[in-house]
Amino acid sequence: MDAQASSDHPQMKSAVVLRGTAKDGKPGPPIGVVDIGVAEKAYLFRVAVPGVDKESGKLKCSIGVNGRVEIQGEITDRGVLSSSSNVYRMITQQLSPTGPFSVHFNLPGPVDTRFTLANFRQDGILEVMAFKK
Repeated sequence: MDAQASSDHPQMKSAVVLRGTAKDGKPGPPIGVVDIGVAEKAYLFRVAVPGVDKESGKLKCSIGVNGRVEIQGEITDRGVLSSSSNVYRMITQQLSPTGPFSVHFNLPGPVDTRFTLANFRQDGILEVMAFKK
């Protein structure tokens, strides 16, 4: 269903109400939003990668000794969802489009690539701690 058809759908008018911090941001989580933290011995970064299937193995993160971070992945099709007995066709699509993506950024300094800890959280956030060189 296209955007015009979804806006004309009677049950979709004012179906989403945003309050608090959700009201200040844009609807739908964008890919590639990055937070970087600095401590005495390590860097911590978090990258939003919503829509990447945690179990598919389609998310790769590499960190160079110079602190260059490269994240590659693929967003799988979410246009049709199914449960045990129903198939749902999405009326609105505010999440990121399907397909491959990449995110590149630099940490504030060099890292020891032998020591990194990564966690791909259930909420679609990739969290990585990279120790300083």
